[in-house]
Amino acid sequence: VVYVVAILATLVASQATITATFSLFQQVINLRSLPPVRMRYTSNTVQGQIYIPSVNWILCVGTIIFVLIFKDLAKLTNAYGFAVATVMIVTTTLITIQIPYVKHLPWVVAIAWFLFFGFLDGLFWGAALRKIPHGAWVPLLVGVVATGFMVFWTWAQGLEDHFDGANRRNLRHFISKEVIETVSHSPITRRNRTLPYNADLDVTVHEVQEEEVKSGMIPHIQEDTKLYLDIGDEKVPLSRMSTMAIFHKLSSGKGVPHTFYGFLKQWPALPRVVIFLSVRIMPIAHVEKEDQYRVTKVRSLPGFYGATYMKGYRDKFNVDIAALVELITVLELRSVDSKEDAAPVVEEIISASKNATHMKTYELYISRVPHYHVIARRIIVFGAPIVNWIRKLLIEDVYRSIGQSLGVEGASSRDSDILTLIAYVFPETVTWLQSADEIIHVGVTAEI
Repeated sequence: VVYVVAILATLVASQATITATFSLFQQVINLRSLPPVRMRYTSNTVQGQIYIPSVNWILCVGTIIFVLIFKDLAKLTNAYGFAVATVMIVTTTLITIQIPYVKHLPWVVAIAWFLFFGFLDGLFWGAALRKIPHGAWVPLLVGVVATGFMVFWTWAQGLEDHFDGANRRNLRHFISKEVIETVSHSPITRRNRTLPYNADLDVTVHEVQEEEVKSGMIPHIQEDTKLYLDIGDEKVPLSRMSTMAIFHKLSSGKGVPHTFYGFLKQWPALPRVVIFLSVRIMPIAHVEKEDQYRVTKVRSLPGFYGATYMKGYRDKFNVDIAALVELITVLELRSVDSKEDAAPVVEEIISASKNATHMKTYELYISRVPHYHVIARRIIVFGAPIVNWIRKLLIEDVYRSIGQSLGVEGASSRDSDILTLIAYVFPETVTWLQSADEIIHVGVTAEI
């Protein structure tokens, strides 16, 4: 009976550990303190119910290693006791910080809390410190390594965010336009019609005599907008292509994605329809098709639109071009007085949508947002050679390489029919339904 109860208790404890680890990894990844990994949502009602394959395998391998290391039951007990005591004192410390900053209670309450519970937890933790040479060193080592890696990743992501915020651009900062007005005149013509009367037959003869009389001139103003790419003092003309380009805006904040500016520098031409697409993961499993897209028009430049794609956490990533075109045409129809005026623009949009291309940033590492090829920036400080060498090692050899190796794992999805390169550069694209031929990668180098 005791043996059966022990097995059942082990099963319950293992499931609790697995579930808690998945939840913990999800929260840390959302805080951008760990590189993103593929998560599978297993419930249509609870968003937090997830399965992380890579973490599951880490737990499996770690359990086997721990069993092999702790051949003595006493050492395993010491390791477990130290881990629990450390969790208790860390939790007490975090609650102490939460009391004034989150609950907005007086510092006296926080200090009182810490003095009471911190004293009790400190007794247990102090006693557990004596067990470090006898097996407790294992959880201590795991905690130090995990904490160090999370601090390092948070620091690197912070450098990336700073670069992204400092280099975001508004459209009008690098695209200028020139409006050329052409005035033409056409005469106003009216026709005089006379119907001669035949007195002999007492009927009107159905013969029409018309005479054109010019009574003035009507001016017609035609506007031709020319766009230029501003690169320093140079203005590069931008021709328009009869195609649609969707530039994926993977990070929040004002300004257009770096992919757009990088695309224009490499290929100085503008698609007829340019869409800046943002993605929002909604806290529901599935979003109805009619509610998936919100489209706005950029007033300053013709043919530019902003779109938000709202998908459920279990929906496949599939950009519906037809739905976007329908919403864009509705916007164009609303912006003019008559359908006849909008007909040429709508026809151009429909024609351009037949050649739709997705623009994504090309990089050699994995990251949630944004996506760059990162290199270490040289700084001038005391001991600069050593500091720059360490920065280069951490950013280029560790940070970038870890993402690259993790990305290869992200490409092996049974739902993915996209190239391996795309999958590991953009781990969220493993569920894309677009063909790889419809995606163009634009290189952006980030010096951080």
